[in-house]
This record gives sequence, structure tokens and C-alpha cells, in this order.
Amino acid sequence: MSSKHVELLKLEPGDLEVGQPTPCQICDADGEVLVEAGTLIQSDMYKKLLEQVGYFSSGIKKVKLAHFPKHKKVKQPVVFKGRVNPFAEFDDLSVQLETLFNDLELSRSQPAGSVERKVYDIATQIQGLINYDADALMGAVHLSDRFEYHVHHPMQIAILTELILERLKVTQDVRLSTLAAALTSNLAMNPYQKALNQQKTPLNEQQRKLVRNHPLLSARQLEEAGVENELWLQLVEQHHEKLDGSGYPMQLAGDQIRREALILALADVYSAMITPRVYRGPIKLTESLRDLFTQRGSKFDDKLTRLFINELGLYPPGIYVRLENGELAVVVGRTSDFKAPMVASIKKPDGNMHSSPRRHNSAEAGYGVKYVCDPSERVRVDPSQLWGFEALRVNIKVDLSSVDAFMRGLR
Repeated sequence: MSSKHVELLKLEPGDLEVGQPTPCQICDADGEVLVEAGTLIQSDMYKKLLEQVGYFSSGIKKVKLAHFPKHKKVKQPVVFKGRVNPFAEFDDLSVQLETLFNDLELSRSQPAGSVERKVYDIATQIQGLINYDADALMGAVHLSDRFEYHVHHPMQIAILTELILERLKVTQDVRLSTLAAALTSNLAMNPYQKALNQQKTPLNEQQRKLVRNHPLLSARQLEEAGVENELWLQLVEQHHEKLDGSGYPMQLAGDQIRREALILALADVYSAMITPRVYRGPIKLTESLRDLFTQRGSKFDDKLTRLFINELGLYPPGIYVRLENGELAVVVGRTSDFKAPMVASIKKPDGNMHSSPRRHNSAEAGYGVKYVCDPSERVRVDPSQLWGFEALRVNIKVDLSSVDAFMRGLR
């Protein structure tokens, strides 16, 4: 790939660090790619060589991967000691995020470092809960209806994004910055979100302008509130950009967009599609995943899209399904087969409730998933009865070609 169509900026001392990956693609003076984004700088000699001959594309804002001051340690994922309830923890984190949003709505000026500290606290607790029981946390975010969209949506984006970042083995400083962006990327929309969600008429010109500019407005609001992490701010600005240049607000394309922003975009679109609106119900889960799949390679990165679908599974935890034997069940866990999850049956074929949930692998005869349920078929259940918290997370490794073949069959 060549970057001849954009202006090139000379690498400067300090743009690269030994032992750290490159922040973006590096080209030679003719625009030919020398080093892909994320390549590890293994020695001082290699670093000096790149500084002598290398260039950044001007379409990519240079952001050093040392996002945190060197005198500060990067906050690590929380490690829970003993048993915890992921559903209660999810509710508590949502309340924390809602409180932060309320504080920022009352005053854009916040005590120095307080916004970063509060958001990092939420992010590292999300990471800890995913390490503890990712399936239960995914169940919480799919089942919960306690919180308004402007709180629930960023929580869902952050959880889905962390699953992908973990699988890609992204460094903790980048992961923390990305999760912070996931939690705050729609900050400028918060005062208007409820009204827009309930609006049945098309957006007017002023509303469309707000929607298109909210990534930039959110980043500026975070800066005003004391956020200094440049990658966090850059990802907020880019979280609606698309690979083919059809996104907004800057119509960036290809390598101009950070990989982490492309992951945020996938999670954002998925979450928005499965969330009901006044003017429409939720888009069916299989249709949502199919839409993402068919847009891979154009609007969304091909490999990231297939990885995203594989990580969720065709039936993510927390989804109500009807089984082949007629029972109503809730998906409670993923398996190595992305289309055959663990389920907990809650209602018999005759409509009577089971005295307690009965777990099955949907690969078993008679327990296959027949279809995803409409909201009218669902019944309220206590999630604590569906999940046993001693269960270890399955280390899912699926050949992405199996996802490819199956999704093509849904067209």
C-alpha cells in the first residue's frame, strides 16, 4: 500500500520508543510503507534508522503510545478476591458512570485529574469482571434495562471492546485509553439523547449537525474537564469514522483511522442496532451480525469484524432463545462452537416454569437453538439463578473461516 496521496510528516526524536509498538504506519519519502502500525521497536539502532528515513502520513495524528506520564504507573485491571456478583457490579459501575455524567453536565470544569481517575476506575473494574466471568458480564449488559441509553450504551461498548482488545493482546496503556474513550465518546450527546431516542420524526438540520459533530464536541468537553490523554481524545474523535471514508466527522479512511477506533465503531453499531427505539423495535440479532459481516472490508475492517462476531458468538450470553424441544432458555455461556452456546432452560414447552434453570450445551440433540426470541416471549428471571459464578471462562479459539462460511449462509 502506498501513501503518496497524502502529505508526509518527518519522524521526530521522541515519536518512537524502544520496546513499544509504532503508533501508526511509517512510510519512506516516496510514500511506500516501511513499517505497519503496531510493529514493535526492538532496538535503539532500529529506532534511529526509522527516525532517519521514516515519515508519518499527515492524515494520522501522531500520538505516542506513552499516554501516561512516566512517573505514573498505568492502572491495572482489578483482581477480585473471593466471589462477586457480576450483575450487581455492573449496576454499580453504571451508577458510577451516570453520576460522572451528571457532574459533567452541571459543570464542565472538574477537579484536576478527577475525570481521568473516575473513568479509569470504571474501566479497570470492567476488565476485572471480564477476567472473572466474561459470559456473566455479557449477560448483564444484554439483560439489564435499569439504565437510560446514554449510560447503558457506553457500558456495552466498553465491555464488547475489551473482549476484542484482550483477544488481540493489546498493551494495557492502549486498552485503558480505548475503554475510557468507549465510556465517554458520546458525552456531548448526553443532554439530548433521550429526546432523540423518543423522536418519531426525521432529524432536523440542527440535530443532524449535532450528531455529525458530537465526536469532536465530546473530545473538547473532555479536554475542558481536564483529560490530557491524547489517545483517549483521538479515539473519541474517530469512533464514527469508517474504513471507506463514509464516516464522520472528518471522513477519514483506511490507515488514517486507528485500529482501536475501528473496534469502537463495531461495538457502537452493534449496540445501537440491538437497542429498541420508539420508531422501531430492536433489529434482530442475526440481522445485526449479518449487516456487520456484509460491510466488512468496506466500512469495517475484515479481520476485526470476523473476530468481533466470533467473540460474541451467534447467540451472545443474555439472549433469550427458543430451543428445538420447545423450551424457553437464556444463553449463559459461549463455547468453542460460536453457533452452539450453553443455555439455561427456564420454561417448559407447555409454558410452565422450571423449578430451577436447567443447563445444557445447545450442541446436544434436542437442545439446539431454534430462533432468537422476540421481547414478547421473554419472562423476568433472576440472573443469579442462571449463572453459577464458580464457572471458569472458556478460552474460545475458533477458526475465523468457520464464521466466514456460516455468515455467508445467512445472506
